[in-house]
Amino acid sequence: MAKRILAALLCAAMLISFSGCSPAEKISGWLEDASALIPNDIELIIAQITGMETETEDHEIFFSEGYVNMLKNGTFYMSYVLSDGTEVMYGTNGVRTGTSYPEPAELEGVEPQYDENGNEIEPEIPHEHIVLYEGVYYYIDDDQAKMFTVNPENYKAVPFEISVDNIKLVAAGNESFGNKNCRFERYTTNEGDITFYFDNTVLCGIKISQNGTNITIENITAFNKYLNPSLVAMPDSYTIVQYWP
Repeated sequence: MAKRILAALLCAAMLISFSGCSPAEKISGWLEDASALIPNDIELIIAQITGMETETEDHEIFFSEGYVNMLKNGTFYMSYVLSDGTEVMYGTNGVRTGTSYPEPAELEGVEPQYDENGNEIEPEIPHEHIVLYEGVYYYIDDDQAKMFTVNPENYKAVPFEISVDNIKLVAAGNESFGNKNCRFERYTTNEGDITFYFDNTVLCGIKISQNGTNITIENITAFNKYLNPSLVAMPDSYTIVQYWP
């Protein structure tokens, strides 16, 4: 048994020596890789879990550093729910797809439909896939294999571009957001401001004020760097129909 243990220790030592890394370096490298996958400040999360969190000054810990990097890289996936129930999935700057739910007022007076077995038929939920490409908004219609140029004001799930040129942290602290007392971080860019709101370490909202447009994003269900390529695909075989300049 002792020989087996000694052999295992020798193998481990050889592996470490061959790799040129000490165990501490390996662990440090693994933590760096892990922190790259998690947008929030991993040290802060671990400190909160272990109960070893210490008081810090504003700007000392940047909760949103990972999210800022995603915006800078222009490759990320975000999903959230609008106040009217519209689910929005947003991939990279300039592409968004959404599922819209009808307003209650739109359903007034609408008779329910039933199948042959007497079961009520659920109304079809419209799905919008709109791409912003080289300054033009396209509505992708898979049924017709066409892309229609559209007026973005007529659609809930239209893209918006988030400018991150020369982004800088300008303020941090606590502020009310969505009836919660949240930690916020405000950044300035060439085009305006971006503010991230956190409930503890969980991103719960973003306010964007750029180019004269104010957007508030609440009920965030996902924000990460893993993007489904189908969100940003411009089908080559689709016919482009231009009816909006």
